[in-house]
Amino acid sequence: MEAERRKERMKTMIDRYYRLNRVSVADDTSLFARELAEELGVGVLSLSTGTPCLTWAVPRKWVVKEAFIETLDGKRIADYAWHPLYLNSYSAPFSGILSREELMKHVSSHPVLEDRLIYLNRWQYHREHTQWGFSVPANVVKEMTDEAYRVHIDVSFEEGQLDVIDWILPGETEETIFFAAHTCHPGQVNDGIACMAVLVELFRHLQTLPRRKYTYRLIMGPEYFAAAAVLEHGRDVKNLRYGYYLDMVANLLPMSYSASFAGNSYADRITRSVLRNYEAGRLDAPYRSLYGNDEMFYDGPGFEIPTVCLARHPFPYYHTDWDDLAHCDFEGLEETFRILTDIVATFEADCVPVRTYEGPLYLSGYNLYIDPLKDPKGYNALQAIQIYMNGERSLLEIAEKADVSFSFVHEFYSELLKHGLAVEKPALIPEEAVS
Repeated sequence: MEAERRKERMKTMIDRYYRLNRVSVADDTSLFARELAEELGVGVLSLSTGTPCLTWAVPRKWVVKEAFIETLDGKRIADYAWHPLYLNSYSAPFSGILSREELMKHVSSHPVLEDRLIYLNRWQYHREHTQWGFSVPANVVKEMTDEAYRVHIDVSFEEGQLDVIDWILPGETEETIFFAAHTCHPGQVNDGIACMAVLVELFRHLQTLPRRKYTYRLIMGPEYFAAAAVLEHGRDVKNLRYGYYLDMVANLLPMSYSASFAGNSYADRITRSVLRNYEAGRLDAPYRSLYGNDEMFYDGPGFEIPTVCLARHPFPYYHTDWDDLAHCDFEGLEETFRILTDIVATFEADCVPVRTYEGPLYLSGYNLYIDPLKDPKGYNALQAIQIYMNGERSLLEIAEKADVSFSFVHEFYSELLKHGLAVEKPALIPEEAVS
């Protein structure tokens, strides 16, 4: 069964790479990107340390040899070798003996989950790297009663390169819809790599389509820096029309979305239409109010490419060591795949329908009748849909006005086409949001 094969491919990819030292620029991050790009047969955008990307620049490579805290008699309290979250990303080198009081200035714990590590990543976005720190579970910190501890952080900052997977699948038009996720965040699964896994499966699906109306682009690289790199140095940026950024999608919370900056772009409207077919309880959140990632670049100053964030929120193990393979729900990933394919199908199928008959259709004569006692909303919607199919509105607009899903309208329209009762006018991708 294809769904099971898809899940197995996603699991294999996640398991192989998620524990690597995947920070903004690192040998592990480049290894991940380059091996995956080779497997997919796609290109990599590579930029050296210091390369300007808008007002940003590619950071130095962070190399970790070892890092630990131990008692003076040699008992390890925290060790990067146990899990990459023990050492805060882009920590500076340090070696010495510190009092407990001084050490605690460099130790962070999760505020709620006392037995978990917390992921702190903000230093990798700083230009100067002078601070260092460890994550230690709160229940371990309580037991740290010695007067002094030995700290050793053997790291270096070197010249390196930022590697971004940039996969373009051409369509009949150069108008491009992009999907993105980040390659960074060591030891995290929902937070990044699971999103990549499902997007790879989406693009494998896109390759099999007999035709693609739009061009599709998959962008995967370190958070923030990848977007800045593509927008400054990538190909055909002028063709990017709408985008989707994925975060925290490998769990069974309802799929939520945060809107584009415009708030009611074509991508927003398609997303809302698709999600109404899935379980209730989702959040329809304002721009950048779920997690906030690279949409701040694509849908930010000077570009304003409407970009929607899809995420399952609030993920309880966000930025902890429990965002691991054991807490990766592959049923959630499979549903995410279906949502994404439904979004693409809506972009591909939307058009302006024109009915070729007058008067209400004899529904039962074409096997289109809906019993009003069983489905009064659907029955009433069919009348409205027929009225709206006058060549002035797209299928999506009709679905919105009739307050039904796009798929409901599209299925009805498809049946009309079979019987020669409608014709199609192409729906041009809108220039502006429809209010």
